[in-house]
Amino acid sequence: MEALMQVLESTMEVRDPYTVGHQRRVSQIACTIGREMGLSEDRLRDLRMAGTLHDLGKIAIPPDLLSKPGKLTTAEFALIKTHPQVAYNILSPITLPGNTAQIILQHHERMNGSGYPQGLKGEEILLEARILGVADVMEAMCSHRPYRASLGLAETLDEITRNKGILYDAAVVETCLNLYGQDLPAPRPVSAGPTSLRAIIPLPLDPPGDGARAHEMVPRGSALPRVVAGKSRHWARLLPQGHRSWMHVGSASIIGWLIMASLKGF
Repeated sequence: MEALMQVLESTMEVRDPYTVGHQRRVSQIACTIGREMGLSEDRLRDLRMAGTLHDLGKIAIPPDLLSKPGKLTTAEFALIKTHPQVAYNILSPITLPGNTAQIILQHHERMNGSGYPQGLKGEEILLEARILGVADVMEAMCSHRPYRASLGLAETLDEITRNKGILYDAAVVETCLNLYGQDLPAPRPVSAGPTSLRAIIPLPLDPPGDGARAHEMVPRGSALPRVVAGKSRHWARLLPQGHRSWMHVGSASIIGWLIMASLKGF
């Protein structure tokens, strides 16, 4: 089974190296949460495998759409939302251990029934899928994306706290806060400015859908913000010619801290 996972990962990596790295980090975060919540070794095994393959279905989505630097149309987002079902269909001929395939299928379901692809709610969603969904959002928001800079750990924890019991399982959120909410790493104060993140990038009226775009979208055709702030902390100034390198450094620092904190659970 490990050999099969490596083949699937290698196939994805040729087409979309970012997604493979994202999946590995999500798997690490999810297993740390699951271990803290007392999941058995068998359930942790299923969670690790599901995390490592949860975005396999994106192999059926055009790469340009996955990295589109603007708001998705309704049709485009509908295509993005097919990826859990596509992954499940790809894996269905394989006898995966435990509930691995169902966890992958359900990782975008939400507690209030607003998720996809089945619109499950509450206890209808496997606990492992609820854990994976939160881990997916955490990694996505802490990583840089083509359409925005990393939002930072403080903003990420704000998001899951605001939607605790609404989109995200309350017990999973509390576990995340216990694991990652202490001693937040302070970013280097490169510049300061009064503009808040919410003023720059308005929050969506609808609940977040895809983990990769789980918090906001920069309007199509608009420039990236010059200042990004999280809570009361001021983040680096994004220069027009050099914002990509800033995003890589900032995102790597936050993700590195998340992974190091996760490793303490193993």
